[in-house]
Amino acid sequence: MNTYSPDLLAVLVAGLVPMVVGAVWYGPLFGKKWLEMIGKTEDEIKADFNPLKAYGISFIMALVMGYVLAHVLQAWDDAYAMTGWAAGMQGAFWSWLGFVVTIGYQSMAWEGKKLGLFAMNMAYNLVVLLGMGTILGVWR
Repeated sequence: MNTYSPDLLAVLVAGLVPMVVGAVWYGPLFGKKWLEMIGKTEDEIKADFNPLKAYGISFIMALVMGYVLAHVLQAWDDAYAMTGWAAGMQGAFWSWLGFVVTIGYQSMAWEGKKLGLFAMNMAYNLVVLLGMGTILGVWR
């Protein structure tokens, strides 16, 4: 039995992707539209905001995502003998489509979230996973 242990430095670097993309995506790029779609003002967001909790837990989740994606990409390599950025992007895309979109849709359908918000969040997750997949695919 082969055991696989991801390069933890690669996982750490990949874990930074959601933080950087999120700062741009939900900030200058789509921040105003996002606030409008969630029905909040910037002041309302800031009132209950705990940066250590929000960013700390988000970073831990990003590390978990990177670690699991590294395992998915190893399985992708085992199954298809593919490595590199293209393999990383393919594995990330199929993970996004098969898990992120399907689970995200349930929130929209059952919690009454807006289609535009769903699309914005799914696009963010696609960009994040493709970035992480590229880093993890190349860093082998």
